[in-house]
Amino acid sequence: VMMNFKNLIFLLTGICFSTVVMAQYTRIEPIMTKKILKNFVNSHIDYPVEGYNTKKQGTVIIAFNADKYGKITGYRIEQGVTKLIDSSAIFLFKKILWNPATHLGKPIADSAKFKVKYNIKSYNKLSKKRGYKFIQNPYLVIDTSWHIYTFKQLDTIPKPILPTGVTNLNSFIYSKITYPDAAYKIGLTGEVEVSFIVEKNGLPSNIEVVKFLGGGCSEEAVRIVELLHWRPGILNEKIVRSRNSITIHFNKAENNAEYIPNQQGSGI
Repeated sequence: VMMNFKNLIFLLTGICFSTVVMAQYTRIEPIMTKKILKNFVNSHIDYPVEGYNTKKQGTVIIAFNADKYGKITGYRIEQGVTKLIDSSAIFLFKKILWNPATHLGKPIADSAKFKVKYNIKSYNKLSKKRGYKFIQNPYLVIDTSWHIYTFKQLDTIPKPILPTGVTNLNSFIYSKITYPDAAYKIGLTGEVEVSFIVEKNGLPSNIEVVKFLGGGCSEEAVRIVELLHWRPGILNEKIVRSRNSITIHFNKAENNAEYIPNQQGSGI
């Protein structure tokens, strides 16, 4: 049964996702935190060229159902804008992984709504900030499934796209990371492991901290991952989605962080 969401409305540049938390009952929600979800939408939202040129604007509302594992079992356009814009919103929606709803601590099936706002003025501001207006997909044939592969399953693993003069991922991280003041002042050291999906367009999605470190270290590690763009993985001559992880070590004695760029034996 579709419910009305009243308690919390989360407005983003390109998305409005509604959820409600009640006693002993939690609604389905993305595995990404609100801030990471906002950044994900800002990076991945793509205004169809035809809709952009003809100044078509509006909000797409996608109603969906999910099973007790958080897997989407069905969806429909409840409110559309144009066929192309609706398709773009669905494409964005289908990238998201979800935590299931729970009742008394047990996972249950649920229904919810996902909203994506398309506004020319906001999109122009966003495009300027992120450095690209429209997302270019790789030249190779793209896998049409939404399956997520491990590095071991791939013929060619993802490779980070690094600035000119930067020879490896370690150097990139070293040049971008800032040791959080709060962690540095109290001498906090340790590591943060961040899991994410390398999408078929080379952008990271579903960023999730799987090993947390306080003092702002986890947030800084996520920020670094959000900066990375990739040449996506390849399987059977097709571009595919794949799961990656990066572990970043924070060591006060070094004044900077030490890094282990991934834990999958990829040799990056």
